[in-house]
Amino acid sequence: MNIAELEEEVENYVDQSGDVSALKSLIVSDELRVVKYIPAEYLANTLARGQLYASERAGFTWGDAIYVSPVAMPLTTMMYGEVGVVGTYPTEGTRFFDAINPVGLGLYQQWITTQTVPYRDLTTTVHANEANKELRNAFRSRFQIDCVYFRPDEDCQDYVDVTRDWWLAVTHWDAHRGIGHGYSGAITGLRWCVVVPDAFKAQGRGYKASLYKGLASSHVWTVGHYSTLVADIGRAYSANQGEVVVCDFG
Repeated sequence: MNIAELEEEVENYVDQSGDVSALKSLIVSDELRVVKYIPAEYLANTLARGQLYASERAGFTWGDAIYVSPVAMPLTTMMYGEVGVVGTYPTEGTRFFDAINPVGLGLYQQWITTQTVPYRDLTTTVHANEANKELRNAFRSRFQIDCVYFRPDEDCQDYVDVTRDWWLAVTHWDAHRGIGHGYSGAITGLRWCVVVPDAFKAQGRGYKASLYKGLASSHVWTVGHYSTLVADIGRAYSANQGEVVVCDFG
């Protein structure tokens, strides 16, 4: 098929991507509630601004975007930060792209072969990461895609289900309706809602969790507080039954 026919197919596919039943089940009153895990050092600034950051570095799955997950899948991106910030993504009029369905991925793969210079760089040079970012930004810009939903491409046992979970790449549009980066108001109503209890490290093509579930199965968890920590630790040690105090801020 020629480029005009291909782009017409892509347009039709984008129109259909917002009607997928699994997506619609996550949307309530034209809003999708999402969670973003960030390093703790960025928390105060994020809350003060009331905005999340749209990344611009090469190496992100769908180019420059705000990467989040649905609150309905709260563990799936937990390895990326110590604290979880929850917000609302308004979906009325949103143009989605379903990157879970192989049909959509096939259309994207066909389209990038028509982008001569970046496709050449992607397939024949050391600049593949930059070219990949350029191609995915160009695709989203060409078809004015507000949000891509896709399967996780980094694994973490007990946290990420690569066959069921969804990750989202939310577009931050610049003043010229191009793919932008930096702090963005695309997701609103940010609130700090989670403190991550586990520790993660990179492993292979994903991450490894240190505490859950391997260590958790042999211990008893009790709630402790900063103000009573001496007594809480003493109780746990005296019990001699694998008791571990989970300390909160009280």
